Amino acid sequence: MKVLKYVFVVITALIILYAIQPTVHAATQVKDFDQMSSAIKNWNKKGESGQTGIDAGGMRQIVAPIINILTGIGVVVLVAVTIIMGMKYMFATPDQAAKLKQQLIGLVVSAVVILGATAIWKIVYTVLTKTSL
Repeated sequence: MKVLKYVFVVITALIILYAIQPTVHAATQVKDFDQMSSAIKNWNKKGESGQTGIDAGGMRQIVAPIINILTGIGVVVLVAVTIIMGMKYMFATPDQAAKLKQQLIGLVVSAVVILGATAIWKIVYTVLTKTSL
């Protein structure tokens, strides 16, 4: 009976994940490590040459792929941990369930930080673009 319950939970989680897929805004050009490294070196040379201000387009080209990768990894980890904690909670004794509820606070805080990272990035980018810093 427990195995059937476990299989049902996994199938339900996969159906939900499949149904709620976010819209993907992929980059039109994917850079490899050497291209990103040379872009960072060029960006550093501009700063050393005395140019004030940061080109918003250049900053976006350098930082956006890194932020997208880190956010994607964070979301995958969040989903995996949520599924694991949900399964543990279903089969837990009352004492173990109380401990899992305490761990759930950390999971919620992590979700807010990871999912809020994109919003923070957009706010910083917008402010820097509007003020021409």
